[in-house]
Amino acid sequence: MIPKQRIHFLDFSRSVAILMMLQGHFISMTLDSYPTFMAEVRLNGSSGNVWFSIWGFLRGLTAPLFFTISGSVFTYLLHKEWQKGKLPFFQLQRVRKGLKRATSLIIIGYLLQFNFKYFKYYLLGHFNPHFLGFHILQCIGVGLFCLLLYSFVISKFKQYSWLLYLSFALLIFASTPLIRMQGGFLPIAAPAFIQNMIQGPETGFSIFPWIGYVFLGAGFGHYLTIFGTGNANKNVYRYFLALGILFYMLGWLFSFVYGEDTIYTHYKYLWAFDRTLFVCVLLITFTYLSGIERLRHPYFMAVGQETFTIYIVHAILLYGAITGYSLRSFLENKLSALEAIFGAFLFLSFFIILVQFLDPIRQFFRNFCSFFNINGKPN
Repeated sequence: MIPKQRIHFLDFSRSVAILMMLQGHFISMTLDSYPTFMAEVRLNGSSGNVWFSIWGFLRGLTAPLFFTISGSVFTYLLHKEWQKGKLPFFQLQRVRKGLKRATSLIIIGYLLQFNFKYFKYYLLGHFNPHFLGFHILQCIGVGLFCLLLYSFVISKFKQYSWLLYLSFALLIFASTPLIRMQGGFLPIAAPAFIQNMIQGPETGFSIFPWIGYVFLGAGFGHYLTIFGTGNANKNVYRYFLALGILFYMLGWLFSFVYGEDTIYTHYKYLWAFDRTLFVCVLLITFTYLSGIERLRHPYFMAVGQETFTIYIVHAILLYGAITGYSLRSFLENKLSALEAIFGAFLFLSFFIILVQFLDPIRQFFRNFCSFFNINGKPN
């Protein structure tokens, strides 16, 4: 019963995270007043609208939550297999799968930035710099590579891996200002696609601080393999909360260390510490809610098992990834608040329904491909 509950917790968390992402991206793209509210935020620090501010706050937690859960799921499964102690590290099935998944995340992340609409320009040697952008899939992929390497390095201390993972997350968060305060693109004179990973012209999700959340999640995941969750370990709630408060306090401590303008330094460069506290609160909530059976509806839980596919499809539909054609052409900043909310509801419903048909769709394509032999001739 305990292992099953842990899987429930992870799938429940992934379902919430991906649905938060879908509604956030849809509303931010379609809401007519979104540019105005964001201009107010940049100018005055607040949108002036309490509902938008609440929504914006929760939206700001989506990416940290997504990165954290990615690290949690991977590390939980890695250490469950590793605990058996039968194989060397790089022969573990989860390690091989992790390397494959990290590679696919990076490759597909870049492919989604390819646009067939402008294919003729590519043939002439004209590439949009956006193609080399470093965004969420690439960052998670690099994070998983780093996580695997770090896990191997600390393999002699794997009993305390959760503490070492958290320490590395702390190091990433704390060193972020050293990168951001430099100004300009880093590393200096490096190719653009390398700079975009750190601080470049097309940086969406930089390694600093974002892979820190992957390692934060790794600490959670390993902790859960040792001590259990929910009913199996009531201390997990206190652990998550204490950890979040600790990171929050350390964030303010580093703000004093890095600059005279403490508040500016904190919110400009060390915001990852603040969001860690709220991510911990969300994980506490998900741990508790996932133990309530009636909340684990099969349709809802299935969403958490297909986050990769959902992300790809949503990128194509909303942003025209690969195809160059999307809902953006028709809906960008054209819906009222109520229309955007209703549209987001329909958008989420579409993906919840789509997930139920993914297995039959995959089976259809497998059958279709198996109809032909390797030479392309019918069997």
